[in-house]
Amino acid sequence: MRLQDEPLAILKALYRLGSLVVTTFSSGSRISQSMHYPALKDGQSDVAGEWWLESVGERCRLRQSLQVGQWHSVLAVLEPTGALPARSLVFFDRNGQPLQQIAVAPASGGLAFEELVCAMLHPDQQTLSLPTLLPRMANRDLGSLSQLESDWARSADDDDFAGLLQRCQQQRAVLYRSVRDSFACQVRPETLPAVLAEAASRDAATTLCVGNQGVRLCMTAPWSSPRWQGSHCHLAHNGALVSLDMAKMDSLWRLRRPGDGQVVTALEALDSRGEWLWTLSAGDSNESGWRALLKDSVIR
Repeated sequence: MRLQDEPLAILKALYRLGSLVVTTFSSGSRISQSMHYPALKDGQSDVAGEWWLESVGERCRLRQSLQVGQWHSVLAVLEPTGALPARSLVFFDRNGQPLQQIAVAPASGGLAFEELVCAMLHPDQQTLSLPTLLPRMANRDLGSLSQLESDWARSADDDDFAGLLQRCQQQRAVLYRSVRDSFACQVRPETLPAVLAEAASRDAATTLCVGNQGVRLCMTAPWSSPRWQGSHCHLAHNGALVSLDMAKMDSLWRLRRPGDGQVVTALEALDSRGEWLWTLSAGDSNESGWRALLKDSVIR
């Protein structure tokens, strides 16, 4: 059933639904975790329409940045439909792509889900209105190598780095190939499974970030040993389940960027269009331990 195109109002009501299973979708990954939806907090950045969700558990930390301006349509599922569970909500972006699925756990929330659906039911149940897509902007000039690397070195946070990405129409591979290896160095795709397996053997926490147009989710945890199902790599920790589709990964990069008083190193996977899939970095602020792990696992 189609609900009103007011995703923020619906998100604000989720705290009433009790125990939820929240699944975040992206082109190459899927993360599901059980949680009670916390109160939304205004974003701490200057980005309009940004909201934060944050929770801390046993040896794990979850942080979600919600770009609510990209959220558009909401469907409610009352009975099981294909892979969609009963009593669930599916949120879509302005392109009609799924962002998140939120399912109410069995025997949770009383009639709060049904009350929310009745209150937010859309009068038009025949069509799903989507806005007109805007044409993509042409690539901007990246500038000289020295200027590009200088801007990279001065990027103190994700907002600064986003300015660099805008020059190449969010195609990160274009940016990474334009700088020297000391900034971005391509490594073999086999590196990622090797790093995940080595981190699990050392019981070392790592931070995995995934996302889509409306959600950026970062979770720090000592992930389980990778379990493989075809091209899908499955990880788990304390009720959170991660599935990474390695077949979607076209290239893997080791990045070095300025961090909190130190240089931060990360592994970033890109798809065949040079666009972001996921990032793996240090957990628990243990950058030195993370670098040692990479030294033992990176395959050039």
